[in-house]
This record gives sequence, C-alpha cells and structure tokens, in this order.
Amino acid sequence: MSVITSKIKTIKRVLDPVARLAPRLKPRLKPMHNILGTRRARTGKWTADGSDPQLLCEFPLLELHTGWYLISVDIECSEAFDVAKFYLDNGDGFNENDVICIPYRSSVVSKRFVKFSRKMKKMRFDPQGVAGEFEINGLTITPVAFKFAESRMLRKLTRWSASRLDETISGTRRILKEIAEKNNTPYESVLLRHYGSLFVAPVESHGYQDWIRSVEETRLPHASDIDALSIDRNKPLLSVIIPTCNTNPDLLRATIASVQAQSYPHWEICLADDASDKTQTQELLAELQSTDGRVKVAVRAERGGIALNTNSALELASGGFCLFLDHDDLLAEHAFYEVASVIANNPDVKLIYSDEDKINNEGQRVEPHFKPDWNPDLLLAQNYICHLCVIRRDLIEKAGRCRTGYEGAQDHDLLLRVTKNISPDDVHHIPQILYHWRITSDSTASSATAKCYSTDSGIAAVSDYLANGAEDATVVAGKYPNTYRVIRNLPDPLPLVSIIIPTRDGLEILSQCVHSILTRTHYANYEIIIVDNNSKAQQTHEYFSKIGQRDNVRIIPYAEEFNYSAINNYAVSQANGTVVTLLNNDVEVISDEWLCEMVANALRPSIGCVGAKLLYKNNMVQHAGVILGIGGVAGHAHKYFDADSAGYFSRLHLTQNMSAVTAACLTVKKSTYEAAGGLNESDLKVAFNDVDFCLRVQALGLRNLWTPYALLYHHESLSRGREDTHEKQVRFSSEALFMQKKWGKSLLSDPAYNRNLTRSREDFSLAA
Repeated sequence: MSVITSKIKTIKRVLDPVARLAPRLKPRLKPMHNILGTRRARTGKWTADGSDPQLLCEFPLLELHTGWYLISVDIECSEAFDVAKFYLDNGDGFNENDVICIPYRSSVVSKRFVKFSRKMKKMRFDPQGVAGEFEINGLTITPVAFKFAESRMLRKLTRWSASRLDETISGTRRILKEIAEKNNTPYESVLLRHYGSLFVAPVESHGYQDWIRSVEETRLPHASDIDALSIDRNKPLLSVIIPTCNTNPDLLRATIASVQAQSYPHWEICLADDASDKTQTQELLAELQSTDGRVKVAVRAERGGIALNTNSALELASGGFCLFLDHDDLLAEHAFYEVASVIANNPDVKLIYSDEDKINNEGQRVEPHFKPDWNPDLLLAQNYICHLCVIRRDLIEKAGRCRTGYEGAQDHDLLLRVTKNISPDDVHHIPQILYHWRITSDSTASSATAKCYSTDSGIAAVSDYLANGAEDATVVAGKYPNTYRVIRNLPDPLPLVSIIIPTRDGLEILSQCVHSILTRTHYANYEIIIVDNNSKAQQTHEYFSKIGQRDNVRIIPYAEEFNYSAINNYAVSQANGTVVTLLNNDVEVISDEWLCEMVANALRPSIGCVGAKLLYKNNMVQHAGVILGIGGVAGHAHKYFDADSAGYFSRLHLTQNMSAVTAACLTVKKSTYEAAGGLNESDLKVAFNDVDFCLRVQALGLRNLWTPYALLYHHESLSRGREDTHEKQVRFSSEALFMQKKWGKSLLSDPAYNRNLTRSREDFSLAA
C-alpha cells in the first residue's frame, strides 16, 4: 500500500463519524479451509489453494452481541471483482441461511450494515471464490446505533436508481413503513431486506468500461479477414430495415453514419417514413437518398403505425437477409462483418442475433446484455433476442411480415412466427455486443414502462403463438413489464406423479417435508415414496409406521450404503407414476401450485427435466437453474440473490431453458428417466449426478427447463452434512474429475449462459 493511499485512508477515518463514535473490532484470522500456511498472515497476505478459502474470525477482546454493525472490507485479489461472504454461527453451526455477502472491487473499501439478531458464537470469512493470492488490507466490524444505520441505508436506497422507491429519503422511509404495516412486518426487517437487495452487484457495476478496453477491443477482427470476406463470391447482401417517424435528425444521422462506417461493405439501407410532418425529417431523408446510392427511401402518404411502416421498409429490400435497426440506435463497427461471417460459414442459417448494450444521455455504453443461445421458452417469457436481429428475407415473407394489432411487440410477434418451425441449428447467436440501444425518454431502453402498451401486445403475440401450435395454455403478464408467464393447463385425468424422497433418519426435516407436501400441494394425483436408507432411530420408524398408513404414502427400504443415484434409480423402478419427482428430504413446499407447474411442463413432448426455484430459509436464492462450468463443473444461477430481486435481466422471474437443474427438486417423465439411463450410480454416487443426468436427457433431443413458479425452501444438506471430511472431499474431487473428463467441452460453453459472463461466481458478473 502506498504512503499516499495510507494517508488518504487516515484522513477518511478522521472524517468518518463511525470511526469517531464507536470502536472498530478487528478480528484475528485463523485458516480453516483452502488456505496455505500462515507465514505471511501478519502482512495480510494469504494464498488460497482452492475456490473456497475460509478464515475463522476470532474476537479475543470483545463479543458480538445482538445489535447493528457496519462491516468494512478492503481486499486486494487477482480478480477485479469478487464477493466476500461472512457466515454466522449463532449456535447452530455455519450454514447458508446465515450468510452476509459483500461484493467488492479489488483494493476498494466496501461496506455493509447488518443486524445480528442473536449473540454471535463464531464468524467465518470467505474472502473470495477463486484460488490464488489475496491481501486483506482491512477488515473491521463496528457497532452502530440503529438511527445511524437507518439514515445511511435509506440514503443508499434513495440514491440507487435500480432500487429507488422515492426521490427523497423521507419518501423512501414512508413507503417502507407502509410496506411494513401492510404486511404486518417490523419496519427494521423491511428496511434491511430492501437494503440487502443492493448487495447483489449487477453486471454494470462490475467494470463494463474496463471490460470494453481489456476484452472487447482485443477481439476485434483483423483487416485481412474483413477484406477476404468482402471479396468472396458468395458475399451476402444485408438489407438494413429502418422505420422512421419524425425522428430527431441528429440521432438519425448518427444511426445512418454507424451503417456507413461498417467494415463490411455489402449492404443497403431501406428507410420507410411514416408520414412525418416535421420538415427537418423530410429534408434529411431526401438528402440521404440523394447522396448515397445504397439508401432507399419510401415515404408513406398516411400514418399507419410501426408494423405497417416496417413492412414498407421491407418492400424495398433486395438482400437475402434483413437486419432491423431502430431509427436512433447505433451499430458496432464490425457488426455486418460478424453477421456476414456467420452466413458464409452457415449457409442454411435463418436467424442471427447478437448481444447488445445501451447508450445513455452522456454517450456512455452501459447495461450490457449478454444473452444465452437459442432459448425458446425464454423467448415466450420475454423478447430476449431483441437487437441485433437478422432474419432471412424469404422467411419474413413466408410469415407475412409484421402484423398490425401487435404494435409495441411487433418484433416479438414476428420472431415467434418465423421461428415456429425452424430447427435450433438454423439459429445462430453471436456472443458479442454488436448493437447499442439508445436510451431516450420514450423508448423501452429507458424504462420498460415507457411503452406500457407493449406488454398487452406481447401477451397477444405469445397467446397467438401457443394457440396456433394447439398448446392448451393461458398467457398473463409477468412480474416486470414486457415479461410473460405461460400457464399450461393439465390434462384430465391427471397422471399419477411419484414423489421420491430418500432419507436416513433426520425425522425433523423429513416430517416437515412430507407435511408440507400433504398440506400445500394442489395437484391431486400423487404418491409419496419415502426411501429408507438404513434409518436407526426408533422415532423415525414410528413415523414411518404412522405416515405409511396413508393411501398415497409408501415406505420402501434400501439397505445398501448411501448412494444417492442408486437410491433414486431403485425408487423409480418401484414407482407407479408416469411422472416422477425427485425431492430431497430437506425441502419444504411453500407454493401450492408447485407440482402443477412442474408436471404441466414436464408433460410437454419437447421438455425433459423441470427444476424449481429453491430458497434458503432467509429468502435468498439457493437454486435458479444450474450453470455449467462455474467452479469447474457447475454452480447454481443467481445463488444468494434476494428472492424478490429481478436477477439478470429479469431472469429470476422467467421460465427458461437451462442445461441442467438440481435433483433436490426435479420432475421428469418416467419414460424419459429410463431412456436416459437414470442417475449414474457407478461414478457419481453423491455429487453432480443430476447435472450428468440432465445433460444425457438433453442429448436425447429434449430441452430442460427451470420455472420460478414452483417455489420451495431448501434447507441444504441438513440431512447428509457438508463435504467436511477427507474421505468426502476425495470422493467429491473424484466425481468432479469424472464430470470434467466426460463433459469437458460442454462445461465450457453452456448454451443457457454466455462466454462473457464469469465462471467464478453465480452472479452473472463479467468474466475477466
């Protein structure tokens, strides 16, 4: 640390009211796991030899009693960004229900207010989520008064536009108190929950400008590659479709300039004006047409709306592919080159789309959207494709171009119709930012609520798509504007579902699990199969005798050693249902429609495994689908996010296809389970068997799916325990190695994720 930096920190401490009012507690750190040696601990430097370094925090002079505290961390590490986690032991041991997350930038102080509801027995500090060296420049825990904490939390809530409830601190306080009163919840709890949602760091805060310089600019194509494609005999002509109406001339000039600056030269601009009455717009259109022979202009005699105006532009097109560009947005310089390269290498491609970001009023690029590959269920939930979108012109003509009556979602409607009967191989996603969506006061880039009518149009488009496919479903608005929920109707009669629950004693959690199923499940036709894997306690067997008297509950013994895969395979062979649900005994049902939602999707011919949204008891996300490659094999999407937070581009609240889902709650047709060969009981007795199974189901040509509308608590690993012995860690490492050898390439390119997002954490932040 430099002398100047040290002096600055000293000055800040003098000016800091917290430093003047209360003693700062500095814990003594003791290595627990994945930490090499202690020789350099006095300097604050440590080395993590694994991705889960753990340090025990000891407070030799004082104890942490109940009350409010401010945690401050300053960590220098190899990753530009990471998340520090503090696990609290209130007498029940360390667990995921009592964890405090603080996202941080390397060498920058990060702070968070917390409330300890019980006297702290122990605290564990996990400084980073990757192996490598790190230095702890500062770690303090300071007791503070509630009034002080409240003022700072309210100030932060008011400043952060993404979570802003009101423009003023007093207004924010008033709204939070109204929420507390309405829900009969203490105000402090409501305040703390909203404040806590700020500590799931969005991608934008993770150095997007740095990423542009250090990553994007290093991937730009070479001039020789551009020249070679430009002179190729099969070079495609791209028709750029731009509908206009009283467009700001300066913005339209910039849009056209971004086309004219393209490194790939074979394109034409098809401009259609929707009867603009502003002379500046009219004059600019005439100028553009007269000065550039590649610009075609059609002026409508009367205003017809965005759908008809887009069709007028399409009538001008002569290229084999149509590229849609809004009249005030910008293209990356090599956008056309990347599109043309895809076409040259994939002659049968029908739809191409790219990643995108936005441009704010200061001209800065913000809010990058790194999208998944082809994801048809996500496309029903939102138009995630959006920009840049390129479609074969003959496919557009066959679909009947844009339709009136769907204004505001006419692009979504067109996408649904052109993709209805095409193969996934005909869709190509370019994982690069090729489109810059300008934020204006009336655009959906500014706020999804800026065009509220578009949600209604989107519902109509998705409903029509499903009706034309003879799918029995109802479409309703999602939690966020321009998002949708598809409620699929169940057949009559209902198929029998076999809910399989392996257990070994653990009566408290097992009885809670079974009771929640029996009392909170609206689905009427199911059986519960409890697989007893050598339970010893008399109380457990008494419970088996009692609960087994119910008509829809069976107890079947499995007397072999614990092998999660073998236990479930055996139970499935004994199941009477045509649909099976694998369920951990430490899961608790909290939504009545959970099984209806999962079964309705699992019955679809194109769907394999269906997973649920699982929460820790503190309402933080435990599972929202599995992302391949995180931590070397797989990790849970959005882990530790608040249950009510939007997640990455609202995906925490959208049904979508995922490569895998956890078997802690997994529903699948029994025939599919058997066709895939069940769980791998030879090589994956405990870990990763669900991921391996899902990938084999996917190899059958089926899509796996995650739904946020099946909601359960997961009191993770309470029955089996953690990987905390040498034997367990050796077994875990062996199973991870098996997965890497078998699925190596797949683990590095999850189609439900994006190469530009990190595989070190589950938070959708940028990859280094």
